Amino acid sequence: MRIFLDCTHTAKHTYKNTGIHRVVRELTSELVKLSSECSDLEVIPVMFDGYSMRRVVNLHQQIYTGSLEKKQYFYSLFKINRRFLNLLIKLKNKFINYISIVYLIENLNLFRAKIYHFNIDFEGIKLSQDDIYIIADANWDLPKSYYSFLQSLKNHQVIIGAICYDLIPIKFPEYCSKKFSEQFINFYNTYSELFDKVLCISHNSAKDYIDAQNQGIFSKNKNSIVSSFRLGCDFPNKDLINDEDNGFNNYQKEILSKRYILIVGSLTPHKNIKTIIAAFNLLLDKNYEDTHLVFAGNKGWDLETDRLIETHKMYEKVIHIFGSVTDSQLNILYNNCYCLVQASLYEGFGLPVVEALQYGKPVIASTGGSLPEVGGDFCMYFNPTQPIELYQSLKKLLASDIEYNHFIERIRNEYKAFSWQESAEQFLSRIRS
Repeated sequence: MRIFLDCTHTAKHTYKNTGIHRVVRELTSELVKLSSECSDLEVIPVMFDGYSMRRVVNLHQQIYTGSLEKKQYFYSLFKINRRFLNLLIKLKNKFINYISIVYLIENLNLFRAKIYHFNIDFEGIKLSQDDIYIIADANWDLPKSYYSFLQSLKNHQVIIGAICYDLIPIKFPEYCSKKFSEQFINFYNTYSELFDKVLCISHNSAKDYIDAQNQGIFSKNKNSIVSSFRLGCDFPNKDLINDEDNGFNNYQKEILSKRYILIVGSLTPHKNIKTIIAAFNLLLDKNYEDTHLVFAGNKGWDLETDRLIETHKMYEKVIHIFGSVTDSQLNILYNNCYCLVQASLYEGFGLPVVEALQYGKPVIASTGGSLPEVGGDFCMYFNPTQPIELYQSLKKLLASDIEYNHFIERIRNEYKAFSWQESAEQFLSRIRS
């Protein structure tokens, strides 16, 4: 049996290291290892290039050493150049019609895809009903030729599967940009009829998917099987935790020596940064000014969220944005944090929760989505719409070393971390069933 694991988005954005991209990297790595030990299984990471698929050799192209400041500088420069390019594109050019070119490329890809419809193969070997193609990535914005490509696979009796992380743009479109919501909804409206297997990352996400089908929100394939598997939480590069050349600048290294509350993930609206800041303000009012707040994730998703943090009077004093971090840096952040806060209004899983728990760190999580399922009784929970509840949980830990140490002791003695290898094994069992 061959399993083609579509990692298109992660292969194109190797600088991203949280959320879906993290899952794709870790799961793919473990599945490839497992396939090397099984004579009847071959797992092949692939990406869609516009009309067909090609092998992905390496998803881990990030550099674990070097200056984070330099990375942020080049990323900022890239954003500036991208804005300039977008401006040029908007300008009318009497010699070149940009829209026509895009249309031409799109239809060229469709034409090429139709050719491949009659010659579906991979590296010279034709695909058959024994093969499985899994959409493991955030491929919601791929061209129309992607659908034609999957249809061709389907016509050759290849089993089509997809990992469903969450349905936030469908359930809560107010948390997403209009463009992203439209892309996401269109993807599931169009593609779900092709799925023979849908693998969700929690029981709650699986329930959401089945509910959406039953409500007619998107197409229902009556033969599709919807199941769930659990994500892992171990780090493959944990030996790098004491690496002196970890990429943190002097400003960040100084913060690491302080008592800080950690928030991991991109600063998107559904992460509920507003509630975190409101609760932290209450802490500051009670003279907890020796406690810092560290955001480890990309900004730029929502201007209102960015502005809320960057205009705070304590920004870069006790409130800090570290931006995107590597595995090595995330290791260090988890290892040195006082606790983790996951305040999301909704989550399909909540990877930072289990990652922090496997470090033996107290976790304060909201009751949004799958978080109670994932954290079990090892977390403190609060209503995501009530900052006062988050504040009270933080204050409970900060006010008593005995209470804090009790949490740590119980987590370290009783919490059983789920590895990425176990996640991959569970994933395979769902695929084979």
